[in-house]
Amino acid sequence: MTKFGMHFSLWAPEWTTEAANAAIPEAARYGLEIIEIPLFEPAKIDLDHAKSIIRDHGLQATASLCLPEDKMAHLAPEACSQYLFQVLDAAHHIGCSMLTGVTYSALGYKTGVPPTSREYEAVVRALKPVARRAAELGMTFGVEPCTRFDTHILNTAAQGMWLLEQIDEPNTFVHLDTYHMNVEENGFDDGIRRAAGRSPYIHLSESHRGVPGTGTVDWELVFRTLRDTGFDGDLVIESFVSVPPQLASALCMWRPAAPNAGAVLDQGLPYLRGLATRYGL
Repeated sequence: MTKFGMHFSLWAPEWTTEAANAAIPEAARYGLEIIEIPLFEPAKIDLDHAKSIIRDHGLQATASLCLPEDKMAHLAPEACSQYLFQVLDAAHHIGCSMLTGVTYSALGYKTGVPPTSREYEAVVRALKPVARRAAELGMTFGVEPCTRFDTHILNTAAQGMWLLEQIDEPNTFVHLDTYHMNVEENGFDDGIRRAAGRSPYIHLSESHRGVPGTGTVDWELVFRTLRDTGFDGDLVIESFVSVPPQLASALCMWRPAAPNAGAVLDQGLPYLRGLATRYGL
């Protein structure tokens, strides 16, 4: 059976002890099973506290990020690898099962031209040892295709699958996101089918990044295709009520995506859970 989770940005722009003390009990009260931690700066996080509060409330942890511009895989592969090694160690300390997100680039960085073979070679050179390190820690490692406005490197499920072939490590996966798919795929069903079997972690994000069910994402098609492809992974809602400072400019969130966390928890979460139940997920 699938598990439902929530990105921590629903409650706070950054993971702090104070924010976690408020958010994690609420996540547990709403029956969420996964909390996704934005792990941009692990040195600022009390890792022991994060591990204990997540464990004590019966949640599972995942970690995600995008890269600083001076550590992007296609421009600085060695620096990228070293940075991601440090993040992996922190994520493992907390008890995260995976590291995922825009693990190959900064969000919002584009060269203005299509990606080159040299850039892809650098990405593979950077990420292959990271995937191997993740495997040593018992973790999986994901790459998230994003819209053309966010990155020129990876935009579609098909590109993500191709990149996994180049990295050639069994613990890697394509991290789909319905917000990005709404722009880049030929249809939600097409993107999901292209990554079927290698996409166990999906961001459920509305077309405006607010309350699921209030935008233009075809959620019926999403859940029907997940059922038809035998999906049994993690469904994590990403609604940016609180925008991480590392993403603020790239996300172009000039107004609130949702009025508050309660709107997502009381309206969006039951809506998506109802669809999951209807489609037998």
